[in-house]
Amino acid sequence: MPQKILNKTKANKTNLLPRFLILAGFVVVAVSIILIKTQSDNEAVAVNESPEQQLDRLLEEGRPIIVFFHSTDCVSCTMMMETVDQIYPTYQNKVALVDVHVYAQENQNLLKRAAIRSIPTQVFIDSTGNGIVAVGVMTTDQLDEQLALLAGVIR
Repeated sequence: MPQKILNKTKANKTNLLPRFLILAGFVVVAVSIILIKTQSDNEAVAVNESPEQQLDRLLEEGRPIIVFFHSTDCVSCTMMMETVDQIYPTYQNKVALVDVHVYAQENQNLLKRAAIRSIPTQVFIDSTGNGIVAVGVMTTDQLDEQLALLAGVIR
């Protein structure tokens, strides 16, 4: 083969590589944007759910759940909120948290459904839908133990 034809073939292959890399980069960026947008849309739906809707969805999914009934102006509740903030992050990937502010109008039906009479109240629901109710402030050890049971953590 003449030298000119060989050089031309090599030049064409060399020119294609940058184009291919640029195209591949665009595809990766486009797919990433689509995945992030889809995830954001799903999270937005979850954020717009009322605690009652969230609880119903989680029960239907068969997820372990802690339902935390409280207010922001109750001393015992604020103590329990600190305990939840301290312990729950360890279990957040295994146990869902439904946060119910008892004075919010949207939560009144859920309060009636759950027959909440005192706050703070925590309801621990396992994946089969069975629950245990704890009324009052729990220690970090007590909350940790209950969440570990829900999460299936063996100690």
